[in-house]
Amino acid sequence: MNQNILVIGAGVAGLACAQHLIKQGYNVKLFEASNRYGGRVKPLIGFSDRHLEAGGQTIHHPDNDYYKMAIEAGAKLEIGGDLVGSIYDPIQKKVITFNEFEDLYEKESQSIEDFINDRFLEDEPVLQRLQKKGYNMEFIHLFYALYGSEYGASIEKIGARAIGRYEFDMPMFVSDYEIENNFHHQNIFDKFFKEAIQIIEYNKQVQSISITNEKVQVQVNNEPNEFLFDYAVCCVPITQLKKLKVDPPFEESRIKQINLVGMDKGGKFFIKLDKKFLEHEEDFFLPKFNHNSLWWDSSSENQSIIIGLLGLSAHNRVMEIGNEEFAKEIVQTINDQYKVDLKVISYHYEDWGNTPFIEGLYSFPMAGIDDNYRQIISAPHQNRLYFAGEAYHPIYYSTIHGAYESGVNAAKKIIK
Repeated sequence: MNQNILVIGAGVAGLACAQHLIKQGYNVKLFEASNRYGGRVKPLIGFSDRHLEAGGQTIHHPDNDYYKMAIEAGAKLEIGGDLVGSIYDPIQKKVITFNEFEDLYEKESQSIEDFINDRFLEDEPVLQRLQKKGYNMEFIHLFYALYGSEYGASIEKIGARAIGRYEFDMPMFVSDYEIENNFHHQNIFDKFFKEAIQIIEYNKQVQSISITNEKVQVQVNNEPNEFLFDYAVCCVPITQLKKLKVDPPFEESRIKQINLVGMDKGGKFFIKLDKKFLEHEEDFFLPKFNHNSLWWDSSSENQSIIIGLLGLSAHNRVMEIGNEEFAKEIVQTINDQYKVDLKVISYHYEDWGNTPFIEGLYSFPMAGIDDNYRQIISAPHQNRLYFAGEAYHPIYYSTIHGAYESGVNAAKKIIK
């Protein structure tokens, strides 16, 4: 093929897109703004004696190509733990199992079903919907976790209508698979994206794109020289898309939807403890914190590890008091509520919110966004500029396999 195609961003979507185009014989360049590939998927090496991912870790559902690639590459996959193993009950002032919570607090435990049933109601922020429907806000830590941190969002921002539609299309934590052997997502990339990885040009930040005379002109790193392509595929996080200068500019309908796609600062906080305290490995557990975070056990046979997915308010707390004090604060709260005596051995914060060229967890729909916003923001621009990444998949956004599929689909649109 004589056509020259630029893929912008070497995350999962960019690697998948570039690999597919290379295999079809196209001339492909792959520009990556940072000095590494993988985007928000990255192994955490050396913290534990077991496999840990610093970013994306779960493979959602087995009925997709990425799951099959993982198996072929050598990953041992097992279905993850319960939705929530235990929760702190602030009314009884003790920890109860989630089964007990469902029996005692039927209304709050059925909030997901309510969001699904109300998915066609007029949109509003999740917090406003919860308050309006009279849920007991003593359990705000449950809502912070399920509708905030799990979506990389703030319940003050994320739309209730979008939550219901997402849960209807892809129920959370159903057939979610975790890698159980000493194996990382990067091993999958290295096996299946070899040719794409070989052509990556690092430290090349695309800052402007101009489409004229059926050509795509790209400026990199504020340099005067420009690159010319037949097509370009933008595979950067939504935070970076909002900074990109595009000419001709996006139509107003697209700009409106892009601005209503949020991506809050946050990250994954890892704490190694002196002993284990949960009954079931990989169970999610919900102490009551005054911030949005979701915690689970990721212990090995010999080490006790807990991991927290931190949303914006939890991230801000880390920025306020520092990593060490935050780890101590988390463990002290667990000690008080779970009636245990845990000590912090070590900790690590993978701060995606302040990682250059990423600057957030993953995309989420803010209140007031259109139901078909993913289709609007992912539509080709001028039939020359295409889009891929977790933010652009119409159903499986915020997932690794969704990012992979969007990259392949963008390549297929060009090939058609």
